[in-house]
Amino acid sequence: MSRQLKKQGFTLVELVTVIIVLGVVSVGIFGFIRSGMGIYADVNERDQLLSDSRFIIERLSRELRQAIPNSTRTASSGDNQCLEFVPALWATYYTSLSVYPDNTNQATLTEIGQNTAGYQVTQQNGSVSGDYAFVYPTSNTDIYANSSNKRREILSCSEQDASADDDCWTLDDSQHTATLTFTEAFGDNSPASRLYFGRQSVSYCTNINGEIRRYQNNISETQIVHSNGGVLMADGLTNTLPFQVVGASLTRNGLINILFAFERNEETINYNIEVHIPNVP
Repeated sequence: MSRQLKKQGFTLVELVTVIIVLGVVSVGIFGFIRSGMGIYADVNERDQLLSDSRFIIERLSRELRQAIPNSTRTASSGDNQCLEFVPALWATYYTSLSVYPDNTNQATLTEIGQNTAGYQVTQQNGSVSGDYAFVYPTSNTDIYANSSNKRREILSCSEQDASADDDCWTLDDSQHTATLTFTEAFGDNSPASRLYFGRQSVSYCTNINGEIRRYQNNISETQIVHSNGGVLMADGLTNTLPFQVVGASLTRNGLINILFAFERNEETINYNIEVHIPNVP
């Protein structure tokens, strides 16, 4: 009798009971794992959204702080809006400048020292446009208008010392000065004798698809509102017309107010950024 009992296996009831217990335990474990994976995915999604949004905020803020004073402007078409400005490639001081009614078209300025950016003046060469010099721009009209007497195209750049290598910016001239020749004389002097160099304008544009794209344009009186192309800088933008320009005055700097709202998989991040542009034309 004892030998027969030893050969017996599990009963059907026992097997069903074990299966039910294992099923209940598995459901609990699966729910726990799924909850953990969901939390991980949400945190990762939030971190990615935060990283992407911080990138565009930091990049745009840095570029705006290097803009030529009073060069910012906005334009919109429907839900598309563009913020345009002219980056200052370099700034220096002049010791003499041709100003109306002077019929000359030159300026003597201090050579660039510690030129870590490796900036070189692009001179006009036939059909190839050169860099521009800006002196005392007090509004964005002085920056972009074709008839502006505060912006002049650079025709040539040379050093005073004939023995120098004539590239203007290596401080090898005995006087540490260089001479720029422009298309015409300027309309006014800068109170600080400051001269800015610029080449192209930069636009950050939003579109109906929630994208922020970066464009480089030739400096033009008419502002272009881009809707495609360019370089994608961020997506997931949910608000329209996020840029507002407050012009500089005698008592304060220029101000760019940026309102961004980014959303991805029901995660939302809002930014209200103020970028100050020094009013030192």
